[in-house]
Amino acid sequence: MRTAVVTTTINTPVFLKDYAGNVKVNRHNVFFVVIGDRKTPLTVKDYCRGLEHDTGIQIDYLDVQDQEGYLIDFPELQNHLMYDSIQRRNIGILIAYQKGAETIITIDDDNYFISSDFIQEHSLGVRQKFDVIHSKSGWFNVCSFLEEKDEIPFYHRGFPVHQRWKEEKIVKEKADIKIVVNSGLWVNEPDIDALTRLYRPVTAIKYLREDNFALGKGTWSPFNSQNTALSRDIVPAYFLSPYVGRYDDIWASYIISAIADHLGDSITFGKPVVRQDRNLHNFWKDMEKEKMGMIMTDRFCEILRKTNLTGTDYQYCFLEIIQAFEGETTNREIFSGEEEGFLQKFIEGLIVWHKTIQRIR
Repeated sequence: MRTAVVTTTINTPVFLKDYAGNVKVNRHNVFFVVIGDRKTPLTVKDYCRGLEHDTGIQIDYLDVQDQEGYLIDFPELQNHLMYDSIQRRNIGILIAYQKGAETIITIDDDNYFISSDFIQEHSLGVRQKFDVIHSKSGWFNVCSFLEEKDEIPFYHRGFPVHQRWKEEKIVKEKADIKIVVNSGLWVNEPDIDALTRLYRPVTAIKYLREDNFALGKGTWSPFNSQNTALSRDIVPAYFLSPYVGRYDDIWASYIISAIADHLGDSITFGKPVVRQDRNLHNFWKDMEKEKMGMIMTDRFCEILRKTNLTGTDYQYCFLEIIQAFEGETTNREIFSGEEEGFLQKFIEGLIVWHKTIQRIR
């Protein structure tokens, strides 16, 4: 099955050299899609061409002009996306989808792989036997399987605030599952919220399991858009909104979790582990971009959990979720006026993505 690796960058993507070399050594059928932005150096196109020549691995780099040409066929998406935004990753995902990739792996430009076979460890689709974890609360902290250097417990960015620091009744079983998302974890600088970073530095030094694990039906954790493999099946329901700050991938992950539960699919976590040497961030600005998401996520997930899905695929279920949120946004008992505006812009993007996928299918 053909796999695409998608990334965005405003730097020269020298990190791709090791990924492409690993693909070549392991003889995988893989192509790369690299999405630039207005700050990306003009030399990046030549760099990617040279790396493609040296490795024999297809590397498609799209600068802003290339993206504008591509998006002529998708005017709603062109108008909705903004520049200087990591959410232009949607363009790379769409290109990979349109080119027939069965698995799309998204990585950040500060993710450095440390596995022997990155692509193989992100395998999806075939039914496999895994540990499946069920939590009585409906939530599980996947970061509990990462060892922190000072033994500090921590949570994945986007984990609901009101579900943290609770004693959980956990049940584990072995089961054959169909994987539609595999979320690889990270050592060094894990993906935690800015509030945690401001309070105390966290350094992950080891993944504590030998294998991956799945979450059972009704047990959720967020997953992000770095070091994450997406099945082709879920792409019609996976959109990274540029209008919800640093909750773009978090809310997208909860939508996928709700649909996967309904369709009997599974999300796994663990390997491949990458080393994240995090790009320079202003934690105060990050916290501002996370504030509304942190405030609203508990209620966001409550709506998802109570939505009665009837569809038989991700695209139809995605439309049902859009309709469910359209019916809730004006409910003043749930959302304030400010929150309503925040959600309406989010829903606008979901509708844009639904129209965009319909143009392909």
